[in-house]
Amino acid sequence: MAQEKNSKRRNLLKTIWQSIVGTKKNDVNVYFISGMCYNCSVFDKLKLPKGFKKKYIEWHIPRPDESLDEYAHTMAGKIDPSHPFVLVGYSFGAVIMQEIDRFLNPVKSIMISSFKSEDEIPNLFRAVRRTNLVERVPMRVYSSTEFITNAFNRFVYNMPTSELAQVMTYTDPAYIKWAVKQITEWVPGGSHKHLYHIHGTLDQIFPYEHIRNAFPVEDGDHLMVLKKADIVSSILSGILLMKEEDE
Repeated sequence: MAQEKNSKRRNLLKTIWQSIVGTKKNDVNVYFISGMCYNCSVFDKLKLPKGFKKKYIEWHIPRPDESLDEYAHTMAGKIDPSHPFVLVGYSFGAVIMQEIDRFLNPVKSIMISSFKSEDEIPNLFRAVRRTNLVERVPMRVYSSTEFITNAFNRFVYNMPTSELAQVMTYTDPAYIKWAVKQITEWVPGGSHKHLYHIHGTLDQIFPYEHIRNAFPVEDGDHLMVLKKADIVSSILSGILLMKEEDE
């Protein structure tokens, strides 16, 4: 009898305590997908607000004939859809993210330094697609890790090559050729329920003047996720904490 009374007393105290402090909720998983060739360490400097847990989805080497939809489904296999989650895609990762958003139901989808409509497709991508440049480039070019790293650095990022090499680790030629083909031929389509866009005003790949409905990062280039992590974190946190009408 005494044991039963003690048990009831403990349960009552637990109920009272939970009513005061609230029942602790599980963190919302935030899944990050990086840009072409980059590993997810590019997100290491980003900070999330309390209640959100950072998860990384790394690239894998595709089959040469693998469709973007097939690839997106494989990437999505690392997501737990039974638990509320958010998707964050950077550059080419945002393309994969938008494909995943078609068949899963994230609380929000957030893209960084990418494109979400046909009007935002860069002229460079249109030219590559029109000239079938991906197939015309010799395979030895895709196989040259040093050439690719130096080219990106010299013409785009202007940062120490050694630093760039630490994050640009997915340089398998089959992956690079496949990824370039996918991103230059992809045409955005369909609607996304809660899609947000963060974009730098000095982006070298996706010129800001073509971008619509995005949170701007002043003087942010295509690597602002690294170079301006504090500002990107601040905007990202604001979006994550924003309550949706249907929540």
